[in-house]
Amino acid sequence: MDFKKLFMNNKAVSPVIGVILMVAITVILAAAIGSSVFGQGTAQPAPQANLNIEADGITDGLATIKIEHLGGDPINFSKSKVVASVNGGNSQTVAADLGTISIGDIKKLALRNAESTADPKAPIVDNSVNPADAVAYGDIINIKVIDEATNQLICDRDIRF
Repeated sequence: MDFKKLFMNNKAVSPVIGVILMVAITVILAAAIGSSVFGQGTAQPAPQANLNIEADGITDGLATIKIEHLGGDPINFSKSKVVASVNGGNSQTVAADLGTISIGDIKKLALRNAESTADPKAPIVDNSVNPADAVAYGDIINIKVIDEATNQLICDRDIRF
């Protein structure tokens, strides 16, 4: 047997290497897809609740709403965000330090602008006009309660003052 001729014969080398590379690529892709699909934990759902929100009144331009929990999951306002927009104007985050509200609870919330750095007790304003006006009777305020962990909407109501 001629060993020199045996080692120089490389006719089947390319197909074998090609098959090995294709199998390796397939295994790597399957592992990457599997880890991305099965590696994600279960997402926590946003709390589901039926909230009744009504106007409670306006004092010196500070609108107050009444939130009643009619059913569903308890809402922890430290993990939620309340956003208000007056007469279709830009949204304003409301400082909602209500704690947790459960079925049957009724809490009042003064609509203070949490984004105001000049005055932390500043009320939200009607910024649909220029210059911005204080909230007045007849205004419509859209209130949204948003779960911050999932960024999902819990409640969306339009309230006429």
